[in-house]
Amino acid sequence: MTISGIPRRGLLAASAACGLAHLAPFASALAGAGENWSDAFDAALERDGMLLGWKTPPDRLDTAALSVSGTWPNGLSGRFYRNGPSIHDRFDRRYSHWFDGDGMIQEFAIDGGRIAHRGRVIRTPKLDREDAAGRRLHDGFGTHLPGGAPLRGPDGMNAANISVLHHGGELLALWEGGSATRLNESTLAAEGFKSWSPELDGVAFSAHPKRDPQDGTLWNFGIHLAPQPAIVLYHIGRSGQMLGVGLVDAGPLGLVHDFAMTRRSLVFVIEPFLFDPARLGSASFLDAHTWHPQAETRVLVIDKADFSARRWHALPAGFGFHFGNGWEDTDGSIRLDYCRARDPGILTETLRYVMKGEFIASSPLRYTQVLLPPKGDGRIVPHAQDAEFARVAPAVVGRRHRYVYTLGSPAEPVGWTFRTVARRDLETGAIETFDYGPGRIPEEHLFIPKPGGSGEDDGWLIGTVLDWKAGLTGLSVFDARAIPAGPLAQAWLPYPLPLGFHGTFVRG
Repeated sequence: MTISGIPRRGLLAASAACGLAHLAPFASALAGAGENWSDAFDAALERDGMLLGWKTPPDRLDTAALSVSGTWPNGLSGRFYRNGPSIHDRFDRRYSHWFDGDGMIQEFAIDGGRIAHRGRVIRTPKLDREDAAGRRLHDGFGTHLPGGAPLRGPDGMNAANISVLHHGGELLALWEGGSATRLNESTLAAEGFKSWSPELDGVAFSAHPKRDPQDGTLWNFGIHLAPQPAIVLYHIGRSGQMLGVGLVDAGPLGLVHDFAMTRRSLVFVIEPFLFDPARLGSASFLDAHTWHPQAETRVLVIDKADFSARRWHALPAGFGFHFGNGWEDTDGSIRLDYCRARDPGILTETLRYVMKGEFIASSPLRYTQVLLPPKGDGRIVPHAQDAEFARVAPAVVGRRHRYVYTLGSPAEPVGWTFRTVARRDLETGAIETFDYGPGRIPEEHLFIPKPGGSGEDDGWLIGTVLDWKAGLTGLSVFDARAIPAGPLAQAWLPYPLPLGFHGTFVRG
């Protein structure tokens, strides 16, 4: 294994001091941060059923056979996994940010037209310690718990609640401030943290790894904020062996949730929502970040073959979570799909106060194209359409692509913004959409190629949707070439699932 940019001993020492989990308890600077929001949320849910997706479910859910309408496509069999924050309330205490809830893995086992579901809370060491104590012990990403126990290591607050990865024969629940969590595929039980190597135990491993379609290897990163800001780079082989690791000094850092990959490069967009360690004594981790609207967004491009070969670009200030894809032109220019807002209000306001039962509007996330020339400042081309959870066909990751699949919004959204599924044609500019309609909230939809299919739109979109009026969650499948026609089929659970973030599909 190659470690570039820092001695092995230094990387191991950094892992004990860095990541989302700093090792001292801290108090939130927000007014009422110690307030328990459970009663306020319960009262709001009685008035507004749209909040159902943020209600805590049972720790275990099972349905042997979902009710299916329509015709499930031949060839679409396998396991569809999703992950997200689920246990928002425990021991009469409700978290005060959506990102804090303990993770719950959802599995839809698809065998022809027969679909079964299992949901299991991910029993992390954090959750086990809290259940043994009979109370919440640790602060979350945006929540301060008065009298919380000190953390002893980067995984002390690991909630395993963002995404799920299947690679090298292992199923992994992903957080982003520490280790991946190993899951037993037969039982979905947590089986401890994934160790890529002893030097990397506890080092941050993000929730958005990218698989190279050419060789099947995996690229990922982690953000370290102390003792000095740095980006950890991972290159992992098809069978799960570590091929290379690097540590890159990137200057001031904050929340970097996703990255883009081209054939030759890794691209990191560092927005001016930056971590200020001086604020940790009086603020949660989220509130220890400061928004600098007059500053630039810095973009770091790193050569995959030589981590020391780097270039920088500048963009206007903005904020976003996700990229659809990136590719590199013959002249070295890089183009990115970027779901971007003017400021981080969706993180600091919308996704916080929904936990109290309040919908606070914020600057919308919209589809944006980014051009990074070989030298000089970058350029953004914003579009008018709301967009989030951008995905492309697996075969074009890091390559030039034509189609981007996203969630979107109707013309005049009310309450929760995202209600449509969209396909954007980058060659023609056409946008084809399907509106789930009032009372339904779709989640991220993945593109699944058809067996033997040709073209990056020859496949299906598959994703979950919460029907909060009916109190049910459904699994939808679309023909990716005919999204406006609506789902080919839908499979309905007899209960609602909590709204989550990301998933993956495993054939067979």
